[in-house]
Amino acid sequence: MLRNGSFTEGWVDMPPASGFLINQQPNGWTLRWLPPGESLFGADDKAAGVPECVHKLSRQLPPNEQSGGANALILEGDTTYKMFHGAAPFGGELVQIVSGLQAGSRAKLIAPIQVHRHGDPDPYGAESGVWVNGEGRWVHSGDMGDRRWYEHVVEFTVPSSGTAEIIIRVKSKWPRAKDFFLDGIKLEATAVDDGGGGFTPGHPGGGQPGDETPATGKTIRLNVPAGVRVETEAGDRPDVLVVYVPPGYVVELN
Repeated sequence: MLRNGSFTEGWVDMPPASGFLINQQPNGWTLRWLPPGESLFGADDKAAGVPECVHKLSRQLPPNEQSGGANALILEGDTTYKMFHGAAPFGGELVQIVSGLQAGSRAKLIAPIQVHRHGDPDPYGAESGVWVNGEGRWVHSGDMGDRRWYEHVVEFTVPSSGTAEIIIRVKSKWPRAKDFFLDGIKLEATAVDDGGGGFTPGHPGGGQPGDETPATGKTIRLNVPAGVRVETEAGDRPDVLVVYVPPGYVVELN
């Protein structure tokens, strides 16, 4: 179902933007930022700069901001995703289309986002929003708080197509520093009975079932229950095995 909600599955470097800035598009997601002069997602305010959008690894953070720290910026794994600018209004979004969901079933998306306001007193100076198939809303930083996690929750009914278009947006309307952190995004949903669910990655070269490159000289053996299909893809970390578990199953390690 939802892929790479913890931002631990690597990324693709985007073409340079705003000089030498190279933003990182998380695998499984489409990254877009608003070019200077474009409306901040329909508002009267306009973007004036390109945000920096990058992964922050645990070792790059001070101990209190690592997973389990008093001011943790990592909720899952060893990575968080950061979208920020130091001196200009900006907007950015991540999009992912999840397919193979049970039509007519109820589902819920949970998307934690944290904003650092850097002293901006305007509660509407920064906002974040989450939508699924067009359902969702903006939340301003007065409700989000400063330097704490705010959980966006969107409950929805899966349409007949069995898909969920997930859109996560952030924006800052003043020429003041703003940092947004995203991590631990989860989709609670029911996959189709035949296990035919999956994801539609939002970038070229993201990898579809059947595009996998087999490992050479290494074998991983799985005991798979009847009726459960296995899909694999090549990762970029040799020491990490990611396992997606259908509802009702648990993983036991030998």
